[in-house]
Amino acid sequence: MQKDIEAVGSPFSLALAMVLSLLFWLILGPYFITALGHFNIPYLKANAPFLAMALGIVVSWKLLLTANPQSLITDHSTFRFALFFKSMGAYLLVAMLFLLLGLMAEPEAYSISDASFLEHLMLLPMVLVLTPIQTSSEEVVFRVFPIRVVQGGRLRRGAMRNVLACVLSAILFTAPHLSNRELGSAENPTLVLVFYALFGGLVTALSIATGGFEPALAIHAANNLFVALICNYQGSSLPSLPIFTTTKAIGTPMDLLQLIIGLLMVFLVVRKDIMAQHHMQK
Repeated sequence: MQKDIEAVGSPFSLALAMVLSLLFWLILGPYFITALGHFNIPYLKANAPFLAMALGIVVSWKLLLTANPQSLITDHSTFRFALFFKSMGAYLLVAMLFLLLGLMAEPEAYSISDASFLEHLMLLPMVLVLTPIQTSSEEVVFRVFPIRVVQGGRLRRGAMRNVLACVLSAILFTAPHLSNRELGSAENPTLVLVFYALFGGLVTALSIATGGFEPALAIHAANNLFVALICNYQGSSLPSLPIFTTTKAIGTPMDLLQLIIGLLMVFLVVRKDIMAQHHMQK
């Protein structure tokens, strides 16, 4: 059963919730960085602004929206955990395959962490808690809120609004990443921007096709968890203690290829959900 716009909130209240959440991020974010920076944990400091954003989402929800969070995330009566974990697993599988290919083709470009097992173990709970907060906050503010406004509530397929929603997502997802270190150190900064835009637009297309943002939440979390725990690169905006660190260049055609194949794999494993959504809307 799908929900109408009234179950989530009016377009105006959704837009206002987005603005309020952004204000928390922009105004309180620096204070969170200063406060949490005293712990001298780079990963905590890097994610501090998103704790402010998450607080803004909670406050805006209490003040401006009337339904439960589930109604915002999906048009269905329940959050589809199966869809979420299928999407996450498919994206992670492709990331792991590309990592293995990289290790075989250029082993000299990878180094294994010299941190102790205890250091990894101590950071693990923080990563598992902070990363979903960070990625979900970004998703709600830069994808869910604006797309709900553009779509007028329920997610639709086959309408001109879908194209507008995907283009808007590409812009909104790229904009907050313009200050990332990756742009300054990339082999080709333009390809980094294309990566962000494709991530924004194509993931929104997947979400519209499935009638909910479960794939978006899963893919974003999978991407950042992989970077934080499995393989990161020098100069990353998310400093962590992964198993591998690579010196390979970023902003390359291979990065775009990995993203496209990763999203294609997600599409393949959720195609039954897409077909079910298509039949539901007939």
